[in-house]
Amino acid sequence: MKRLLILILMISSMAGSYAQNINSYKYIIIPETYKFTKGVDQYQLNSLTKFLFEKEGFNTVMMKGKKPADLRQDPCQGLTADVQDNSGLFVTKLVLTLTDCSGEVVYKSEEGRSRAKDFKAAYHEALRGAFEGVKEMNYQYNGDSAKPLLAQETKTSEKKPEKPATSISEEEALEETKKPTPVKIATEPKAIVDAEKTEVKPGNSEKSLEERQFEYDGQQYKLKPTAQGYGLYIKNSPEPIALLLKSGSGGNFIYNSLSNQGIAYFDNQGNLVVEYLNKQTNKKDIIVYLKKY
Repeated sequence: MKRLLILILMISSMAGSYAQNINSYKYIIIPETYKFTKGVDQYQLNSLTKFLFEKEGFNTVMMKGKKPADLRQDPCQGLTADVQDNSGLFVTKLVLTLTDCSGEVVYKSEEGRSRAKDFKAAYHEALRGAFEGVKEMNYQYNGDSAKPLLAQETKTSEKKPEKPATSISEEEALEETKKPTPVKIATEPKAIVDAEKTEVKPGNSEKSLEERQFEYDGQQYKLKPTAQGYGLYIKNSPEPIALLLKSGSGGNFIYNSLSNQGIAYFDNQGNLVVEYLNKQTNKKDIIVYLKKY
């Protein structure tokens, strides 16, 4: 009994130490692919990793995407996520690790396991299992400097006040919307895109948003509420393709997907309008998810 108590105390102490250490980092950097996968976001594992971190309150950025200015100046503010595949013949096993800017592993999860036969279902179940330890951390960024020396050396003596971190700031996203660009609409070409942005009022309540169905490029989409806004789902899909994060300015949302960041809002017809900077053309693109209910 005494040994069991000591073991429990040791585990609790390690968990607390992990949480205290992780709280010192501002960003989680998500790679576009993992070593054991054969392509970008195969099985939507990288999207799921990003989603699960953001669900627990972490700020995430994609490894090859645009990074906030403070992270560019001080890379040691971020931890790089990785997923290792320890699967056997009948059991899928995944381990989540977080590595600092000096290449040192500062967090390693317990194995998440699954006996599902479908690859995607097994990987998703195992990854969610590996995230159980992350949930228990109750992450809250505290700004402490328990990071490698590089982080201290690259900081200037004059610190500018920091803005709440997102992969792209609301100001940047709104600035991009001022540039004229073509509109992408898969169906109903007469849909109104230049309508004024509307706030979510009683007629557009959260309940009604959840009940709405949208269409784009022949696919049906739905919104599901999250702690920070909404998840955008292909109908009957268990994982979101993007997150709509409440920006605190009326009916505007920060749009965040694996490959694009921008803004989203509902026009006067109830359509979901997404505006983002196309990295290939360096121009703004607009996508309209047409309301179908």
